[in-house]
Amino acid sequence: MATKAQIDANRRNAKKSTGPKTPEGKASSRRNGLRHGLTATTCMLAGEDPEALLDLLEELRDKYDPQDTDEEFLLERMAKARFRYGRIMPLEAAIFNLRLAIDKAPEPLTAAQGQASQRAWAYMRDANGGNALTKLARYETSLLREYDRCRQELEKLQKIRAAKAAPTPPGDGLRGEPDSPINSSRSTGCSPKYSPGKTSSNRARISTSSKRPFRPLVPVVHVKFRYFSLHPRSEG
Repeated sequence: MATKAQIDANRRNAKKSTGPKTPEGKASSRRNGLRHGLTATTCMLAGEDPEALLDLLEELRDKYDPQDTDEEFLLERMAKARFRYGRIMPLEAAIFNLRLAIDKAPEPLTAAQGQASQRAWAYMRDANGGNALTKLARYETSLLREYDRCRQELEKLQKIRAAKAAPTPPGDGLRGEPDSPINSSRSTGCSPKYSPGKTSSNRARISTSSKRPFRPLVPVVHVKFRYFSLHPRSEG
């Protein structure tokens, strides 16, 4: 069991090691975990460069700027999907070359149609056998879906984070002053002045401010009605 003096000495030594301080040192130390996980020897094929995957991850980091572990995890999945997608074309060419080497097309067919017939023959032989090319196409589709799904989820998380950090709208105190009343003659006691630009409003003010009685503009027509009887008057 460690003594109190040893524990204190370990704490003092830990304070002296603050980690990398320069941007280059921080960027290099950030890759330490990836070298033992994402780009481990067991995860890479022969001839593949682990630094290529790290460079792809750094490129995606610069573009999306992850801010938490969830965004970082989605970013790593995107990098792995793109890196594995780069294996498909060389692998497809290798399958074709292998079939061309072991399954030769008949001589009459090759003489009639050339090299294209040999490739078609190799594809047909693969489709009737292990069907590796069709499985490789499905693998390509799954990688594309993985990349698109992670990208959409990452953009959704970043939109939610940006919405939470957005400033609140201004309150009622920043609203403008209320408009002045249309008819100010009631409060001041002054008669309204005529303004050529506001004909309808001036007429309304003059009509309301005058003390004369209201006179209708339409003349009143008195109509007399006479009643007639439809039955003839009897004589006698």
